[in-house]
Amino acid sequence: MKYKAIFIDVDGTLLTDELTISQGTKTILSKLHNAGMLISIVTARPPGASLPIYDQLGITGNPIICFNGALILKGNNILYEATIAASTTATIIEELQKFAVSTSLYHQHNWFTNHIDSWIEQEIEITGSRITEVNFTKLIQANFEPNKILCMGAPAAIEATEQHLKMIGFPNLGIHKSKPTYLEIMNNKASKSQGVEKVISAYQINKEDIIAIGDNFNDIDMLQYAGTSIAMGNAPDAVKKHATIVTESNNNEGIQKALNELIK
Repeated sequence: MKYKAIFIDVDGTLLTDELTISQGTKTILSKLHNAGMLISIVTARPPGASLPIYDQLGITGNPIICFNGALILKGNNILYEATIAASTTATIIEELQKFAVSTSLYHQHNWFTNHIDSWIEQEIEITGSRITEVNFTKLIQANFEPNKILCMGAPAAIEATEQHLKMIGFPNLGIHKSKPTYLEIMNNKASKSQGVEKVISAYQINKEDIIAIGDNFNDIDMLQYAGTSIAMGNAPDAVKKHATIVTESNNNEGIQKALNELIK
C-alpha cells in the first residue's frame, strides 16, 4: 500500500452538515485502519469534542491533533502542547472588547467563557462540550495560558477583528478564520501541518506517504504539507487550489469517493 497515514479535518470534512459521519466514510476508514493505515483527526476542536469521534471510528489508540496542532494527545498522554502567554492573552482579551464577538479560552480539556451567549450555546450543541463561565481577568491573573482563543460572531465582525489583530501585530501568534464566523488564535508554533509533522515523525512516516483531507482556510498548510491532499467539494475555491484533488462534498460521500480513487 503506497499510503501509510491519513489526516482528516472534522467539521465540513469528516462530518456532514448534520454533524454525523456518513456510512461510506465509516466503511472506508475502517477498511484502511484494519489494513494497518494510521488514521488521525486534525481539528480546531478541543479533546472532549473530538474523542467521541475516535470511538465511532474505532481508532481510540491513535494520536489526535486538537486546537489546530496546539495539543496532540495519544490516549491519556500529551505528545505536544503549545500555549499563549498569559500577558499576551490579557492583551488579546482587551482588544476583543472593541468588537461584537463571543470569546472562548481553551486549555487541554477545559473550556472557559466570560459570558454564555447564543454563539456559546450553538457551540455547546455542535461539540457536546462543557463550558465554565469565569471572570477572564481573574483567570489570567492566575497565570492561565490557553492553547487556543476562539472568537465567534457575524462574518463582518470576525473579519474586522482579524484585520485589527493582524494590524496590531502579534509575531508569536497565528490568527486565522476556520470559517467566516470563527476566528482561531494560537501560538504560531502550532498549526495543522506542524501537528501532522510531529505525528509522522514519531511513527517514522514520510510526508510523501500521507494523505491530508480538509475543507477550509485553517487546513491549507496541512494540504500543502502532505504528499497527497484532498479538498472537499464544499471547500472555498481559495482552499481547493492547494489540494492535489478535489472530491465531492462532505454531504455526498466525498471522503469515500476520493480514497477509493487514490487507494486501489
